[in-house]
Amino acid sequence: MTYIDPQKRANAEQNGMPHAAEEVIAEWVALAESACLELRRAGLPAHMSPLGAPASQQAGARVHVDTIDGPAGGVHVEWNAGETLTEAVFARMQPDGLDLPDPVIAHGAQIVSLMDETIRGVLAFVGFRTQDAVELNDLAPGTHVAGRLPRQWYIEHVLAEGVLGLIAAIRSSSTDSDPAAGDSAEGRDRLTGRGVRIVQEGQYLLPDDDRQELARVLRRLAEAMYGQDMACRGPWEADRSLLDLPDELCLATRAPLIVTGTPATRRELLAAAYVALLGSIELAEADLIDDEHAARITEAWTGTLRRRLEQVPDEDRQELVRLFRQAAREESDPGGKAFAAGFQKVIGVVEEGG
Repeated sequence: MTYIDPQKRANAEQNGMPHAAEEVIAEWVALAESACLELRRAGLPAHMSPLGAPASQQAGARVHVDTIDGPAGGVHVEWNAGETLTEAVFARMQPDGLDLPDPVIAHGAQIVSLMDETIRGVLAFVGFRTQDAVELNDLAPGTHVAGRLPRQWYIEHVLAEGVLGLIAAIRSSSTDSDPAAGDSAEGRDRLTGRGVRIVQEGQYLLPDDDRQELARVLRRLAEAMYGQDMACRGPWEADRSLLDLPDELCLATRAPLIVTGTPATRRELLAAAYVALLGSIELAEADLIDDEHAARITEAWTGTLRRRLEQVPDEDRQELVRLFRQAAREESDPGGKAFAAGFQKVIGVVEEGG
């Protein structure tokens, strides 16, 4: 398939604005279609804009390919607000009525900014490399999609999602019941404490680059999860504590007095924290968390893990089982060790050959 007419390509070359090679454009188009599909799967209205077509004002995420040969070329995603808001903003931007502090214009800009953050969060969550388009072109709005992360990103994101989600779910569980009967704030902190410490102290077994990458992964994922929560429950009900968790988990704590063993990987560290958090709920006494809340959190996050595993090839499932078995072997608490040893059966996967 030819994307750029040869004469148009020659003219663009003469004008100093060459198009990318046909094979590169083909890769960009495939990437754009994939990004558009993922946005739709997340529940966001998204549409592909044909190559060379004028920018449409259809409400939702407009995914398009800029065929220019250079850093600004490639896949772009822009958010178009609804027709009513767009028309109101345009009306205030007429030459005779332009007023930059105008509240309608400010409202429109804020809506677009919030949706751009959500789009970047959703795409990063499912493995795309994204950045603010203005970093490549001062006049470019929205998000630039540079490509997809390698396959191993998925396991790390599944584990990080579980760690962040479990901590947030435990800490935000209902406090309507009598604290004396369980589910107290102190009890919730005790339940999350071990998982948090595993991540905080385990960072000392990671190389510097891995520590920094772990922080980036947790921040990107927390932003994506908050964006999804906001889309589901609205800005006033969404759990903002998710945005604070990465800083807490990556907090510089005092290094353990004795650090033994070979350097851990980020995935091993997250798997250990994941299993420890679920084990803490499973083994908790009634004075720490109400049985109903504990069951609800456990079912929700083991169910989420099962759904994630349904979407991956066999080798990814087996790698997760390996990580969970390693976490069980290194578990020092007898009760936690027993829970961790049987965890792969809880989530419905078995180790190859086992």
